[in-house]
Amino acid sequence: MRYPLEIPRMTPIRRIQVVVDVEDPMVPALPLPDFIKAFGKEPEPPRYRVLTIEVLVCPEDGNVVLASECAECPRFLRRSGDYIICVPSRVSSP
Repeated sequence: MRYPLEIPRMTPIRRIQVVVDVEDPMVPALPLPDFIKAFGKEPEPPRYRVLTIEVLVCPEDGNVVLASECAECPRFLRRSGDYIICVPSRVSSP
């Protein structure tokens, strides 16, 4: 009996740059384009830090997860550039 090969899924990773005010923790973090639009300039260190957050939508459950969380999933194969490669879930027959 032959089993068909499962084609791995390639899920794109999205990078979000967020500006954080390190001197005032009560100021909310802003995405970089919103910060530039609100203040009219690039964030200047040492007061502001730009953090890059990598997220994706998990193809298994549709939740937004950090790219680093994929390593805990049993279906995870590897990361390749801007994609997470994972094995699709098998459909169970009744």
